[in-house]
Amino acid sequence: MKNIQRKSFLIFLAIFMIVLCGGLIALVVATKPMPVALLQNYGVSLLWEEGKLMNECAECHKAVDFHDCTTCHDDHGAVELTGVAFYEVIELTGDVPENAFIRVNEVLPDQENLGTHILLFDFLAKYGVNNFESVTFTTNDGGITTIESQYLDDTAMLVPYVDGVRFVTESVHVSTWLKGIKRIIVVGLEKPLLIDGKATSIGRLLLGQTTRLIVEGSDTMLTDEEGITNYAFVANWVEGVHLLPLLETHQPTRVVITDINGNTTELDGDEIQDAIIAIVRREVTLVLPDRGRGIWPRGIVQIDSIK
Repeated sequence: MKNIQRKSFLIFLAIFMIVLCGGLIALVVATKPMPVALLQNYGVSLLWEEGKLMNECAECHKAVDFHDCTTCHDDHGAVELTGVAFYEVIELTGDVPENAFIRVNEVLPDQENLGTHILLFDFLAKYGVNNFESVTFTTNDGGITTIESQYLDDTAMLVPYVDGVRFVTESVHVSTWLKGIKRIIVVGLEKPLLIDGKATSIGRLLLGQTTRLIVEGSDTMLTDEEGITNYAFVANWVEGVHLLPLLETHQPTRVVITDINGNTTELDGDEIQDAIIAIVRREVTLVLPDRGRGIWPRGIVQIDSIK
């Protein structure tokens, strides 16, 4: 009798364990708790490597100091998203060998892997800038940050961001970590531009008050099959600094402009009323909005005003 009771109990226990295990398996499949979800999405090898990294971090940092998803996305603003088309354009200008418009996917081609970044120094060196006084970042929402080179180190980098690129660094305050960078202005160590005896550079000028001019505008039209004509206006724009406020004589009778080859161009005071200094096709240029591009003085190194 005892054997029958014991056998019945074992059968009941076995059935109970099977049902319990089945219930636990169903719960795991339905809810996918950690670490099941982690193993399914990331794999053992990746989690193993991350675990080793966490162990190394734990030697110096407490748990409260560790970063999580909120820290990265809300505080830092950097993202790592597969399949996002990073085709925003960054303008690199100022005291650089070549004024350039650079696509973000050219700056950060390895966007699908974790830790994607490029050191700021490496980025600038790639475009011929090895020594500089300061760098200024501007964003698509009007933000601006200027940092002198002495305050930058190898933690200064550009990382992917949902609408372009973000600047991050451990050497200066987090408020300088701008998002959505659209323009980088470099100020070099040298001052190759002389305006009425005052040495400056195009990079320094671009940090001041700038003006955007519409140049070379023209009307276009298209007539459809029914003889109806539609009109539009097309033009280019150039951004730079007004020349007159930079001169000792704000209303000169004429100005003499010297280019890099030593050639001089003389203009009447009336011709430069709306003129701006800008970078056009890699060269420091005096833009005369009322005259054709072909006669704009280029490669400027010196401007002298005459009363």
